[in-house]
Amino acid sequence: MPRPALSEEVVQEQRERALRAASALFSRHGVESVSVRAIAQALKVSPMGLYRYFPGGKAELLATIRGRGFEQLAVELEQARAETEDPLDRILRLLRAMLRFATRQPELYRMMFDVTQPEERDEYLATRRARAWQPAFTSFEAAIRAGVLRGDPRTVPHLFFAGVHGVIAFEHSTQPYANRRLDRLIGPMLETLFRGSGGSLATLRRVRQTFRTPKHPPDT
Repeated sequence: MPRPALSEEVVQEQRERALRAASALFSRHGVESVSVRAIAQALKVSPMGLYRYFPGGKAELLATIRGRGFEQLAVELEQARAETEDPLDRILRLLRAMLRFATRQPELYRMMFDVTQPEERDEYLATRRARAWQPAFTSFEAAIRAGVLRGDPRTVPHLFFAGVHGVIAFEHSTQPYANRRLDRLIGPMLETLFRGSGGSLATLRRVRQTFRTPKHPPDT
């Protein structure tokens, strides 16, 4: 006897519950350690019941969580870009928005950037990644056209966000000395990148003012 059809509302509600459960388990135990069975147990359904809402199983759940993360990041970067018309200020606001996102939601950030998935998920994620990075590419391109920065408009934003990601990853790893955490590294790192990309003295002053390095006791 076939299963009764579920309403769209019920299906969506169950999908949201599954996404919340999977996200919590991925954050707590790591993506590799979590099975479909574990997610189903958290929802108090059978593994086959979970596949009813996510036919792609764990891979689809993870891709959906990561895709939503990129959608959220896109909104925050788009808002940062819309707050000003000044080319340099736009870039500084974009960088700060990226840092806020990463420090506010470290587990989601790690899932978005530290996980790779099979090719069948690439198209779903690629469109969302592209939207997230579009504000950065257009803002850096505008800054280069305005003479605020120099360099290839596709390479320069990658360099900046690679640097930001490196400092974020260093912070998330809990490895750096207490006096060499994100709040002390981000300013000097960005100043170095701006200087290497042709930033003027006035630009470098703006960077230092935006990303002030707090004073700490000497390293031990």
